[in-house]
Amino acid sequence: MRTILVLILLAAAAFAAAACSSSTSPGREDIERARESYSKGFYLEAEKDFERYLQVEPQGRFRKEAWNRLAEIAVSIKGDYDRAVVLLEAMYLELGSDPDTAWNILFQLGEAYSELGNTPRALESFEKCLTHAQGNPDHIYRTQLRMARLYRSMGSYDLVAATLENCADSAADDQAKAKCLYELAQSYTFISSWSQASKTLDALLKLKNISAETRALAVFLKADIAENDRDYAKARKLLESILDTYPNPKVVETRLAHLPIVEPEPLPLLPPRQ
Repeated sequence: MRTILVLILLAAAAFAAAACSSSTSPGREDIERARESYSKGFYLEAEKDFERYLQVEPQGRFRKEAWNRLAEIAVSIKGDYDRAVVLLEAMYLELGSDPDTAWNILFQLGEAYSELGNTPRALESFEKCLTHAQGNPDHIYRTQLRMARLYRSMGSYDLVAATLENCADSAADDQAKAKCLYELAQSYTFISSWSQASKTLDALLKLKNISAETRALAVFLKADIAENDRDYAKARKLLESILDTYPNPKVVETRLAHLPIVEPEPLPLLPPRQ
């Protein structure tokens, strides 16, 4: 009786195992092996298994994870931006229906094209980013900030100004607005538009909810402008005010040490009393 019972239990277990194996997705082993290899730093092995998972699981629920890991390996591990472009373009075609996912893919794609020196395609990707960023102020300002830097690298300062002004206007909080204004002021200094830069920094410093570091960076740039105007006393005063808040105090100390010494104006001679 016991023998018959054991045989029945063994048969039931075998049937259950067969059912489980048949219900297991074809790429399950690939994705698990890829994850394990990735966690151990075996990126080439992980890459092969992520690729195989995408091939055997056309409707797999871990496809987004596999695409992300492949793009990450291409950029961060291999520095292969040509491959990253191919992967991200394919990823966008498959997953681009979700706005947040589409924005992330296109932002990475813009960065990859930028690394390749293909500025027109980079800008095209960032412009597409904006179409998926509607309703998300953080995505809008980050995209506009990145586009402005590309315009600046092209020497298109009219587009830089227009983009950063829109960036500041659409920012959801003071800190984001401050970053846009700082980039705008910095851009004005590159073309020696010192008065415009100073006005922009004044607007930035009027913002209340910004970090001490952001405020210190703005003051440091104002000191640059004052030094350019040969107002060394003002430059010194500004630099001394951020000795405790600037990210690298040694830089401020060095600038102070190299500022020209300003001699006091001589007192006017008074005529002798009659």
